[in-house]
Amino acid sequence: MRVVIAPDKFKGTLSAREAADAMAAAVRAGWPYAEVVVVPIADGGDGTLDALGGANRVDTVTGPLGEPVRAAWRLEDDLAVIESAAASGLVLAGGSDRNDPWGATSRGVGELVARALDAGAARVVVGMGGSAMTDGGRGAIEALGDRVPFTPGRVVVLTDTTTAFVDAARVFAPQKGADAALVGRLTARLSRDAEEWATRFGTDVRGVPRTGAAGGLSGALFAAGAELVDGAAFIAGALGLEAAITGADLVLTGEGAFDETSLAGKGPGHVLALAAARGVPALVIAGTAAPSVVGERVFTLVETVGEERARREPAAAVESTVARALAHGA
Repeated sequence: MRVVIAPDKFKGTLSAREAADAMAAAVRAGWPYAEVVVVPIADGGDGTLDALGGANRVDTVTGPLGEPVRAAWRLEDDLAVIESAAASGLVLAGGSDRNDPWGATSRGVGELVARALDAGAARVVVGMGGSAMTDGGRGAIEALGDRVPFTPGRVVVLTDTTTAFVDAARVFAPQKGADAALVGRLTARLSRDAEEWATRFGTDVRGVPRTGAAGGLSGALFAAGAELVDGAAFIAGALGLEAAITGADLVLTGEGAFDETSLAGKGPGHVLALAAARGVPALVIAGTAAPSVVGERVFTLVETVGEERARREPAAAVESTVARALAHGA
């Protein structure tokens, strides 16, 4: 029996690595002779840096609300990995209640990319996700100065959404504290940003899929010459997940909240697709699951141990949930 364990983070409780380790402990306890392969994943959002090797540098940059923040990133040989949330994350802004949806800036992300380029990185991978801003990438472009446009292939942007630039405010700004009136203002500003990027870089990003990630930051970087890619697919490829799943007997994946979006660009959805394409059974272990995606192969911590224990003892709750899943004839 060969079991591949490839979860994303359980946001707010467990990193992808912690979740994977808890799942692995349960499998080894229940099936002591199984070969267990652990591949924690991400999709371009929070956890991308950890999935691609972890931080080995920390720099002070401009935070989402203008204050200095210490942002971790990675530079190994000539490859840099940057997570937008580390510099311009909603968590750094104090959450949606304390965020300034109009004034929040992507400048810190641009400063990190500039540091990476100046340090000689031949390729800079930038994960989108968890951001506070809807500034159309203006802050980042200003921070990059004459380093844009990029040479082809030098900057790669990882996204977990196909939302287009002009829809960024409508889709994501309410999660960042914007009311309906402010969403309208932000959308109008995004339209002006798109016009400016088209004039400056010769690329119209308005309707291009994946350009609305991180409040339009992905679109600004794309206009400046970056490549846009599916974050889950990129990270899975970098980690050799496809090869790991080929020939496996069972795959376990999951995340904190499993819903329709999980199947449309998120990490667990990509894992499930890889497993299905190879005829390998797969189970989802999640904190909670939307009714529309609940099925016989989806097991939740809340259903297994209750919401209070799931939050108080998430690793133990994951182990209990995996044990229940295996007992149900996985």
